[in-house]
Amino acid sequence: MKKKLRAVFVVIACAILAPIPLTGAQQTGNMPRIGFLGPGAPQTRASCVPGFSEGLREHGWVEGQNIAIEYRWAEGKLDRLPQLAVELVRLQVEVIFAVNTPAVLAVKQTGTQLPVVFAAVSEPIEIGAVASLARPGGNFTGLTTMNRELMPKRLELLKEALPGLTRVGYLANPTYAGHQPQLHEMQVAARSLGIELHLFEVREGSELEQAFAGMAAAPVGAFIVQQDVLFGAHRRTIIDLAAQRRLPGMYPGSFYPDDGGLLSYAAHIDDLCRRTATYVNKILKGAQPADLPVERPIKFELVINLKTAKGLGLTIPPQLLFQADKVIQ
Repeated sequence: MKKKLRAVFVVIACAILAPIPLTGAQQTGNMPRIGFLGPGAPQTRASCVPGFSEGLREHGWVEGQNIAIEYRWAEGKLDRLPQLAVELVRLQVEVIFAVNTPAVLAVKQTGTQLPVVFAAVSEPIEIGAVASLARPGGNFTGLTTMNRELMPKRLELLKEALPGLTRVGYLANPTYAGHQPQLHEMQVAARSLGIELHLFEVREGSELEQAFAGMAAAPVGAFIVQQDVLFGAHRRTIIDLAAQRRLPGMYPGSFYPDDGGLLSYAAHIDDLCRRTATYVNKILKGAQPADLPVERPIKFELVINLKTAKGLGLTIPPQLLFQADKVIQ
């Protein structure tokens, strides 16, 4: 009997001394909070969630344990971004992670002075996010995709895949913030490679079919897609139209060939997202965005979908396959 009573007292004592579990609201209140603004959907690779979470863990931050994240997703509806940005600003989070250009522009529109970090912005100076890469000067900083600088390389790789290529279509959104400087880069690169560049402007998904009809009528031997969230949101339609028209495509992200596109060459999105966590970590420890230089990508990836090549009746040169970081069979 004495043993039983002793056991009961031990249990009661442990219960009294044990820390009281905090509710979700209480936990969030005691943790630094990150506002996460994504133009797409959380389940896609381009969402940045896996890489960003990995980067945070590398710096000792674990969501739900010592940091909270307020997610806001536009699900491809870019007109929702301004309101979502306002919501995050009102929450007065410690730092906002705006994934790419549309998200950055939405946060910038609020006029907030909260620290803002980005992972995949092609033209941070041109859109007014930073004064310069070395000295951002304001409350925005992060990583650039160098998309403009990658335009010549994409054309080179496309011509290497299709040695007789002389005419290329450029699928671009003229309302995209970096459109004009990137178009200029494409035109210069095309001239140097002896390629005739044809511009096909698309402002919304409903115009894609007309653009592909125009490419077929031109005719062009292949096409390149601009790095804009509009095309990422409609990539399934683009890939299907390319298959119907039997047009090889070069894309600005690996999630395109993952879904059936032919080729992609771009900064490694997972690595960009992972490195973004370094900025967040520094800001949470007191650093100012104005003092954190914008960094360039250090990892790039060439992805080739051989199944798509076969469907188009193409044979990818062995030397190009050797260069590929990923080959989809």
